[in-house]
Amino acid sequence: MNRIIFLDIAKAICIILVVVGHYMPDNSPMWYVMLNKVIYTFHMPLFMFVSGYVYIATKKDISYGSFLMKKVKRLMIPYFTTSVIVITIKLLTQDFMLVEHPVTLLSFFEILYLPVAGYFLWFIWALWWMFVILPFFKTKTSRDVLFLVSVLLHFIPLEVTSLFCLEQFRGMLVYFMFGIFAFENRWLYYFIVNFKWSKLVCAVLLFISMEVIYFLNMDENINIVLPFIGIWFIIEASKSISKRWGEVNKNSWLMLVSASSYIIYLFHTTFEGITKAMLHRIPFNSGLWYVFVFESITVVLMGVIIPMILHRWVLKKYKITRILFGL
Repeated sequence: MNRIIFLDIAKAICIILVVVGHYMPDNSPMWYVMLNKVIYTFHMPLFMFVSGYVYIATKKDISYGSFLMKKVKRLMIPYFTTSVIVITIKLLTQDFMLVEHPVTLLSFFEILYLPVAGYFLWFIWALWWMFVILPFFKTKTSRDVLFLVSVLLHFIPLEVTSLFCLEQFRGMLVYFMFGIFAFENRWLYYFIVNFKWSKLVCAVLLFISMEVIYFLNMDENINIVLPFIGIWFIIEASKSISKRWGEVNKNSWLMLVSASSYIIYLFHTTFEGITKAMLHRIPFNSGLWYVFVFESITVVLMGVIIPMILHRWVLKKYKITRILFGL
């Protein structure tokens, strides 16, 4: 199946938002705090939606064992590889550099059931469990039922253990299943894939207005729909970019970011942390807005660009690194 270009663009936008969202210094000005809060209303649900949509759009008729082994290679081996690397770096540097969320030698064991190397790694555990259960739902009807179950799991206040990130799995399954539902139901499928400028304008206006209303009133009823509005907004924006560029060149910067999105996700906090620690050694007055903007842009760029370089010119080059990082 041909690549779904607008979803590649959406994935690139989303990973950039993830990197921005994970840089939150203590002296952040109010405008940046609000930007961070807006990003957190929808960015991970968007990732899950795209994952579910691509899963069902590219689904192949292979055995459960073969499918699961592919996901072990793609998700769990990179998870453990990255966890060991990040914990090792933290242990070697946390005594003389600023390290958020310090670790101990016990952390090497704890990664077997918790994302102690970096909380953001919960995403891999949650996605793993989704791929574990989805092959058992072989028909569209059964997947529609699972979508309804995922809605109940999301909104009913259940106490679920955080071990193996089962709590995050419970909360995020609805967005993964929404991606599947959107692909398999004709009316929603055509709504998603067809582009109209009027839809983009509506999505932008609805996104901005609902975000403003939510943060002015902190209405939890609005918070329920914000992830879905955010998904629609980014999808429409991505389609407009795809339409404007025509056949998007695979070497365009957004497509390069998209191609490296998994490695960016695995390592962005590491390179953000290293960059932040280095900047702290320079006598800047980060209380000044223009210094803060410079530091923020630098940290975010390093969180995106260095993993991209690592992916393209190191990890893809050698067989052992391709195995270790699911490439």
